[in-house]
Amino acid sequence: MNEIRQKKIEREIQRTIASLIISEKVKDPRISMTTIHRVELAPDMSIATIFYTAYCNNNERKKLSQGLVSATGFMQAMIGKKLNLRYTPRLKFVWDKDYIKSIEVNQLIDDLAPKKPLEWEEEKPMRSDDLNEESQSHDKDDPA
Repeated sequence: MNEIRQKKIEREIQRTIASLIISEKVKDPRISMTTIHRVELAPDMSIATIFYTAYCNNNERKKLSQGLVSATGFMQAMIGKKLNLRYTPRLKFVWDKDYIKSIEVNQLIDDLAPKKPLEWEEEKPMRSDDLNEESQSHDKDDPA
């Protein structure tokens, strides 16, 4: 499949699922605060892997994944209607470990950063007297 077309379909699947969650068309309360980070579509468009996270602990994360699994059929039907493809890809939800790792790395970088902001020397604006003195010194240097 054309790579550009595949990326467009991935973005549209991501947008559709996110809008279904945000607009609360999916009635399951377990998935209310889910964030969809990216979608990876198989080259034959048979499976769409959806990477998600949410601000929750491990117990709530299990409930969230159960909620997503139970809502998969509804979301897949809505994607099929919206995209109007011959075959709608099966949805597979995966917790986005890479996103969590990137947050942890950014936090470590922030912890190592200097606590005191760097102080830059500010240039003092020149007064009109300084400008006159500077222009006169240049005039003396030119032998014209």
